[in-house]
Amino acid sequence: MRLGRFVLAIAAVAAPLPLLVGAASADDSTAPAPSASASPSGADASAVRHDPDNKTGIAEWMEKCVDGNAKVLAHDVPGAIDSYREAIQLAPKRPLPHYLLGEAQLIQQNFPEATASLKIAEQASDDRDPELRAKILFVTADMWEREKKWDEAKAAWATYSEYAAKHGDAGVAPSTPTARIQAIDDMLKQDKAYEVVRQRILDELRDAGAPAKK
Repeated sequence: MRLGRFVLAIAAVAAPLPLLVGAASADDSTAPAPSASASPSGADASAVRHDPDNKTGIAEWMEKCVDGNAKVLAHDVPGAIDSYREAIQLAPKRPLPHYLLGEAQLIQQNFPEATASLKIAEQASDDRDPELRAKILFVTADMWEREKKWDEAKAAWATYSEYAAKHGDAGVAPSTPTARIQAIDDMLKQDKAYEVVRQRILDELRDAGAPAKK
């Protein structure tokens, strides 16, 4: 199922791992307890907790992604889409929110908007996060195939195959593109063979004076 695969995807790429650094410091029993006067509050506390780069603390845009992921797990896909859009408003140049939005739109089978979201995600991604880029390329190829746009699907699988060959340590599936392209070619051959048979039957019915069934 699309939702099941998406759940695995969000678990792999969207967990706020930088929080572990802060959590480790907080759990260190040797660390001195902060004084009341040193404890930030209100806007200051938010500024300390949030890091736009998602390194020393979770970024606000990443919080929105995590919130969207939780909504997907709760089968609230429209709510998840709203959260991902909020993340995009906060960090329009980050590929992750666009990717997650595209995945959620695919759950709804909203192919036009998913296509646009995944295109932006691909353009924004690069080798600084090869695992995320590989997922974007994989989902894009799968999307074209689900839409039965065979030329686009084959081209996208070829792109994924090239990337997988260069980034074997990015959690890629290098054998998948070859198998999918072969499956598409086999299906197209079968369709072409069926069309020849169908046309021959129509010709025979026409020559016999019988009405042709469409």
